[in-house]
Amino acid sequence: MSGGGLDVEAFLDRLRGIAAEWESAHDQLEALRVVASSPDRIATATADSGGAVVDLVLAAGLRAHGCETVASAILEAASSAVRQANARRAELVSGSVALAVSGRAQAAEVAGGDSAGAPSAGRGTG
Repeated sequence: MSGGGLDVEAFLDRLRGIAAEWESAHDQLEALRVVASSPDRIATATADSGGAVVDLVLAAGLRAHGCETVASAILEAASSAVRQANARRAELVSGSVALAVSGRAQAAEVAGGDSAGAPSAGRGTG
């Protein structure tokens, strides 16, 4: 549509693009797995996008290391995997939030207005 009116097809195309990007981010979160090992390679842990340890592999010959060393290796590997998984999840989520914010701004522009005069959504407005 010309003359400053709403270009419905462009608007719908942008919404489709945003939906595809959100779906991609969701798929990445679903598939996210981080593997980390202790520095001595006694323990290797895998964490998922929720920060849960979903796998733990211990090296052969644990008796030679003693229980304190093995326990420390497990904690190091698990905490490293969880920390890295949480960081990656935060990256994906912040990218999705930025996408939503830019999508909202672009939708307002396409609709012919700007968000400066419009009330923001959420609590405490108005």
